[in-house]
Amino acid sequence: MRIVLLGPQGAGKGTQAQRLSTLTGAQHIATGDMVRSEIQANTALGRAIKGYNDRGAFVPDELMVAMVQPVLQTARNWILDGFPRTVVQARALDTALHEMGVTLERVVILHAPDDELMVRLAGRRQSQATGRIYHLLTNPPPKHDPGPFIQRVDDTPATIRRRLALYHAATEPLQEYYAARGLLMRVVDACAPLATVTETILHAVDDGCLSSPSTSLHAPLDAAR
Repeated sequence: MRIVLLGPQGAGKGTQAQRLSTLTGAQHIATGDMVRSEIQANTALGRAIKGYNDRGAFVPDELMVAMVQPVLQTARNWILDGFPRTVVQARALDTALHEMGVTLERVVILHAPDDELMVRLAGRRQSQATGRIYHLLTNPPPKHDPGPFIQRVDDTPATIRRRLALYHAATEPLQEYYAARGLLMRVVDACAPLATVTETILHAVDDGCLSSPSTSLHAPLDAAR
């Protein structure tokens, strides 16, 4: 399995990638976690990335490619979560995989309305003790997690709006990019129940039922309900 999960911040890419990794054994490559790890470790790459991340801007393509490529060289089966985010990054990924003799098999997009994403992200909190992410309303922290529970700097309302605008402008064009290459498998309704979303993704990856290149992210979704 070598797939890319696309979708806006808050659509559940990380949660679904973790579930898919458990079910299939494929490595979950979460670029958001990698970015935060580099920043926390105060590496040269982390220092270069921090300003972009804190203000909700996309990390420059060349820095993202430099961070992801070594991981792809060591992982055999993987689920990419958070990369690529631009057509330039997608082309760089194509080049890197070609040089490694590896083929990208599937692309799945998770979609949710902006209003829903704002609610999800504004209530999100991350445990500093365990790194796990919770939601104040729908998935509150359990008693066994000592916390403290913090709101990430990229989860403030102004930053969320900025990141969603960037997603619509820079990442949504990837749907046409991958559809034209015959790799876009499905646009999945991320508002469906958690298990339904997972099942839909697995079905899309397994049966290879291609979506139309003309499918719109804002059209009726091809997801099981």
